[in-house]
Amino acid sequence: MLKKQIYTPNHAIWIKNIFQYLCYLNFGTTTMKLRYLAVLTVGICTIPGLKAQEKSNLIKLNLWPLAVGNISLEYERPINEHLSINGTVSYRPDASLPFKSLWESAFDDDNNILGEAKFGAFSITPEIRFYLGNKKALKGFYIAPFVKYANYSVHTKITVDESNYHREVPISGTLNAFTAGVAVGNQWRLGQNIYLDWRIIGPNYGFNHGTFSGKTSLNADEQREVKKQLDEFDSNILNIKKEVNAEGVTIRTSGPFAGIRTALSVGYRF
Repeated sequence: MLKKQIYTPNHAIWIKNIFQYLCYLNFGTTTMKLRYLAVLTVGICTIPGLKAQEKSNLIKLNLWPLAVGNISLEYERPINEHLSINGTVSYRPDASLPFKSLWESAFDDDNNILGEAKFGAFSITPEIRFYLGNKKALKGFYIAPFVKYANYSVHTKITVDESNYHREVPISGTLNAFTAGVAVGNQWRLGQNIYLDWRIIGPNYGFNHGTFSGKTSLNADEQREVKKQLDEFDSNILNIKKEVNAEGVTIRTSGPFAGIRTALSVGYRF
């Protein structure tokens, strides 16, 4: 006698995978985590079991990051009237640090190491949105658990001023951060195909790993001056380890990492 097979919807499998990934964040190498997140993001945006609808794609542009040269695009697709998947890709080319006053409050930087820095960023954030109430798909108040991978690039320098010469030690590197969190917001339909999405707040927490280096030969006096400046550079949000030797400078960051997501996005549904 044939046994009846139990069918599990594809979207249910992907939702299960997302929660498995939240647990997986604490294990494995950075490369493995990034590959897993990329596959997961593509997967939830192409779920074959999505409900067929007319104009079921919504692409959005976040207006707030444009003020600091950051481009943030989102794609959202409904699964049913109360559930959708959303993916965000954000990019900022290397430029001066935005919101310098916030950075100054988070770092002790008497020698203006960050003030000379060029800062770039890239992030990818898949999320699931649960719309509350009895409104149609993609409308109303929502709660959205998400995971985020962010890559930050920094290029700066340490200046060594001696009585008879001026020396600059260039430093560059990247910081990778993996976080998870929950956002709340509201989305409105302004016209036939035009939407406004306000992500009110999305606190997230995870961990980071970064390496920054400046490979250049340093004599004993230069090493002492560079080490002095780095000893005066510290942070209340990152764990920083610094090493100075005759071959140059190495700075490593690790430990917990936190952030807040927010957005005011205009979207077009097609």
